[in-house]
Amino acid sequence: MSEKHVAVLLADGFEDAEAVVFIDIMRRLDIKVDVLSCMESTVLNTYFGTRISADDTLKNCAANTYDAVMMPGGPQGTDNLSANPAVIEFLKRHIAQGKWICALCSSGAKVLAAHHLLQGRHYTTGDKLADKFSDGEFQLEKVVVADNFITGRGLGVSFEFSFTVAKMLLADNRAKVDHQASHIYFDHWPL
Repeated sequence: MSEKHVAVLLADGFEDAEAVVFIDIMRRLDIKVDVLSCMESTVLNTYFGTRISADDTLKNCAANTYDAVMMPGGPQGTDNLSANPAVIEFLKRHIAQGKWICALCSSGAKVLAAHHLLQGRHYTTGDKLADKFSDGEFQLEKVVVADNFITGRGLGVSFEFSFTVAKMLLADNRAKVDHQASHIYFDHWPL
């Protein structure tokens, strides 16, 4: 079993808790996480003004290939991700390679659907954003898995979303996922 490696793409204005819950769960499960700033600096401001430092920048790690790429929501954060051509190219390369593309909250609509990356797949997103984009088929679900895309509605489903990603990444070690999920998310497991 090879170690899994995930990139978390952050830009100023990202949703604090969506990112932190995801990173926490991945690291609890010994999944390597590179937190990548999609801005010039590794120091980022969250949606609620908390300053958080990324591990590196996307610019420095753009040539790396990951098992999964995750994006949290946050109105300004997803606008910043969507406006960054390097983010879109990075996603396209990972999509072409069949890697997991994981979008929580507004990133499903404002990054994936806005750039026609869903190619008609089912997905979910928050705040009725799907009404603004023609790509993808919106599903009113907490978490949607469609091919190599995993999307979640928003902050309230951060645990379900994160454990769904972990379950896909660690399909050969489901007991490890089940143990952590039942330990910290006991009321809602198994999914």
